[in-house]
Amino acid sequence: MSWGTFKANILRQTQNGMDNIDDVASIWANEYDSCIKRGFDFLNQVPIQNGNKAVTESLFRLALLAGSVSTSPSFSLLNEFGKGVVAYWGGAVMKNFPIPLIPAPGSIQNISVVSNLVINPGVWTPLPPTPPNNNAGLIIDQFILAATTHLLSVSGIVNTTSLYPAVPSPIPGPGVLPWTGYTIPG
Repeated sequence: MSWGTFKANILRQTQNGMDNIDDVASIWANEYDSCIKRGFDFLNQVPIQNGNKAVTESLFRLALLAGSVSTSPSFSLLNEFGKGVVAYWGGAVMKNFPIPLIPAPGSIQNISVVSNLVINPGVWTPLPPTPPNNNAGLIIDQFILAATTHLLSVSGIVNTTSLYPAVPSPIPGPGVLPWTGYTIPG
């Protein structure tokens, strides 16, 4: 229910309408960050430690400002929000636990994680413009669909210390495990 919680929290916090763009940008950035922290990568099921929430909030604010003055029928608030989402993943750091069960190539076991970094912040698939409306739920649902699709393109690498086969006993050495895709359960 993580995306459901995301939607419910945004609707609850903005139910009486909000005229302050800074507050709306902050709510969306905080809820996105909270939702993402409830997820994990597909391969190793490791959650994110830190995303770039400050830049995301700034880009959400710019998107809302641009939307408030735009008269173009081709303007898409969700595509502008997509820039903030991609920025969130730029330089993001994943947690070092749990240790991936799948051994680094050539090794027999991973014994620790040195680092787990996002190296590709993913691609936001452009959406057609949404006609102006007062249905916040529709906009949130479209954002969730686009954000879920975006998470499929996020990828990174886990740098490990792993055990490699040797006689008479395995020896430790560095390993690298690529991963692709991030999911939010529920």
